[in-house]
Amino acid sequence: MRKLTLATLAILTLSFFACQVEPVGEDLEAVAGKGKVKAEKIKDDKEEDCVVDLFPSLPEMINACTTAKGEGTLLGAYFDLTINDTELAGDYAAWCVDVDLSLGPNECFDYIVYSSYSDLPVGAFENPDNFDLVNWIINQDFISQGYTFGDIQWAIWELLDDQNCIACAFLGDDWSVEKGQQIVDAAIANGEGYEPIGGELMAIVLLPTGRTQSIIVTIPVGCEPEPSCETAFARGNDGNTCFIGEGFNRWGWTIGPLVDGTEESYEIYAGAGQCDISKGELVGTVDVSYVGGEVSVTYNIDDAYEVTETHTYAGSTMFPQDNGESTVAPGQYYIEDDLSGEIYVIAHAVVCSEGEDD
Repeated sequence: MRKLTLATLAILTLSFFACQVEPVGEDLEAVAGKGKVKAEKIKDDKEEDCVVDLFPSLPEMINACTTAKGEGTLLGAYFDLTINDTELAGDYAAWCVDVDLSLGPNECFDYIVYSSYSDLPVGAFENPDNFDLVNWIINQDFISQGYTFGDIQWAIWELLDDQNCIACAFLGDDWSVEKGQQIVDAAIANGEGYEPIGGELMAIVLLPTGRTQSIIVTIPVGCEPEPSCETAFARGNDGNTCFIGEGFNRWGWTIGPLVDGTEESYEIYAGAGQCDISKGELVGTVDVSYVGGEVSVTYNIDDAYEVTETHTYAGSTMFPQDNGESTVAPGQYYIEDDLSGEIYVIAHAVVCSEGEDD
């Protein structure tokens, strides 16, 4: 049972590295799309009916070993990588995300783990804002379209680094700058603001603790049902006063009058249109204490629901006042100071539950 309490006195209250030792081009022409210079995304017609978590629970640190690099890889990327521990243990296709330092096959290091959508450490990458474009690239299956892993790796460097490789010794024999640039151009045109949907892949960033490259691997993205949210109001034990019939179109209840010394629990219903509890659902209770002129209200919401908002009114009139007019809009609720005598209480919440699959 989740508890939320409101009261008159207390109201809810590094340098990082890269992939190969070789000269880097200092006179390379700037490429559109680096940093924050990106074209507008071409939107598609995909509609999500579920929620993707771009910040999944990840281990803080992993140990990983490269098992192959370049044309010797089996998984179709720049590296084959084995993560040795944590829930991420397994074999991965991996990509280099910098050009400055070396990492070869059969090397093992410890890495700090981040979602590519997280705020990454300052200085880790020259153009971290382009990770949305990289995520777009890894979901396009460019290999099946006649491109090579070398074309893809070159494009990743072009987007994330401020300079690209010159000798490019490990990109294979069939890659070309022309095809790499085609991937970059496509990402700039289509990948602005890209976020994977359920069943697609997301880049996970591995930042080294030793002097070696930073890399990315991909994990499949899960998709949780879209939560279903309802407004909920506490109802007096004898029904008390429904807003409807008191000059309002909104449903809900005001509880009272309550006298000093009241300590009572009330049921809270969600989705009870027209104040008809047979149409709604009991989602918990609200404990109201009015003792010595002080009011506290505790929401006890069932664990099956997530509470996203609460609004509480406690005052000497049946409804809150806004510029001298009665209102039942939750955003206008307040708890009066220096309460005495009979009072009224309105307890409102927004509760959400997981939606059901179609």
